[in-house]
Amino acid sequence: MGLFYLDEDIPPEVGKILAQRAHDVVHVFDLGVRSTIDPEHLRVAARDERILVTFNRNDFRELHQLWVALSAWGTLDQPHAGILTSWGQIPATQWADLVHAFVGHHESPRNQIWEWRPQQQMWERFGW
Repeated sequence: MGLFYLDEDIPPEVGKILAQRAHDVVHVFDLGVRSTIDPEHLRVAARDERILVTFNRNDFRELHQLWVALSAWGTLDQPHAGILTSWGQIPATQWADLVHAFVGHHESPRNQIWEWRPQQQMWERFGW
């Protein structure tokens, strides 16, 4: 199924639920890198080819745009595996369901950021 890297703002319960559904999940709490800066989280997730899951939408939007720009300029030759985020916090069980459903119904999010829009009840790909 999916390979996931869960950011520190994602409740550990989400990882447990996803693991029960046959996903391979690592959480920053388990890795002991809780207070690491966001660019490092994205770098590690990319290195390990894991989709980064976070509620930190604004920061990771910016990091994604920087990553894409550096790739276009030939400075960075590795794509990230994708970023899944949301407009606002979602209860753990619901968020796990949404992430699980995403990988079952969407193409690979490689080098893309997808955002859950609760008002519209849909996933939307962000920008470029």
